[in-house]
Amino acid sequence: MGIDHVAGYSNRKGGMKMAGYSKSKGVSVVLAVVLVFLLAGLATAQDKFPSTAINDVVFSSAGGGTDVMNRYLGAAMEKTLGQKVMVSDMPGGLGGVAAEYVWQQKHDGYTLLGCSETATTFLVTGATKHGIHDWIFFIAAGSPGIVAGKAGSPHKDLDSLLKAAKDKPKAVKISNSGTGKLWHIKVSILERNGGVQFLHIPYNGSNPAILAVLSGEVDAVSAAYGEVSEQVRAGKMKIIAVTEDERLKAEGAENIPSLTEKYPAAAKYFPLQQWLGFAVPKDVPAATVKILGAAFEKVVNDAAAQKFYKQQYMEKVGLWGDKANKFAQTMESNISWISKELGVAKIDPGTIGIPKPAWSK
Repeated sequence: MGIDHVAGYSNRKGGMKMAGYSKSKGVSVVLAVVLVFLLAGLATAQDKFPSTAINDVVFSSAGGGTDVMNRYLGAAMEKTLGQKVMVSDMPGGLGGVAAEYVWQQKHDGYTLLGCSETATTFLVTGATKHGIHDWIFFIAAGSPGIVAGKAGSPHKDLDSLLKAAKDKPKAVKISNSGTGKLWHIKVSILERNGGVQFLHIPYNGSNPAILAVLSGEVDAVSAAYGEVSEQVRAGKMKIIAVTEDERLKAEGAENIPSLTEKYPAAAKYFPLQQWLGFAVPKDVPAATVKILGAAFEKVVNDAAAQKFYKQQYMEKVGLWGDKANKFAQTMESNISWISKELGVAKIDPGTIGIPKPAWSK
């Protein structure tokens, strides 16, 4: 029997072939096998987070507390994540410009929103329709509030500042990081309890608000102590008031009464604190959130972070996920209803489902 008659083979003009097996079918099989391997490799790459750089979009200006914190967190977290964390600033719209930008990106954990407690005012200021319940937060730390003026200012202390405001309503100009944000609200509480009227000058973040004091554009700034601490140490600025419920043990503020010490009626609004960190949309994959959370937790609890907090005069919060969101929701309730009471809120918190805090019921 010749080879031409071996079962399953032929050796006609095209050479030896398997019966029922064409060249086109062979190519299809090879392509299918290659495609399977490519898809498997792609799935592996997608499962591995992060496989490329992460973008952290800060919603306020460079040099402010939110920017400083996110640059610290980004640089420190890179060591654990194994990828670069690229921090950029996108101020404007009371934080809404950056929040909307981040929201429009893929919800895959590769775009973070560098934020602060200002996120708790998103809904009542109308900055964005995406409130606390739409995000997962990673809250590192925060610094206490103060009112500070330029060294050599005629307003040597709070009493002299208040007297000037009483003598000439709206003549004393106080800058802040944005209308309806924490530092505006804190100085508004001081204003209400002191029975005076300031002229509030909003800026896109604390850094330009502080520079406005140094340039003489305004009389004082409402900000975080950590944001002015370098200028205080250098003798360029001085602390006029402490907008907290307890005194500060900090350079230049040691003998200054707290807001609630001077005005006990203001105690109902506290705690009302700054916090700094970042957030991701709530529908980012749970596994990705867990990886970000592990890196964040490692950074905020290490020795280097404690040194950083001390330098910036910050107190650690160190919360992420459900605990951070509960923390943020409590503040959203408090600050939203304070805003309404002070006439600062653009939108009534009662109309958008924000529950009243105990003091407002």
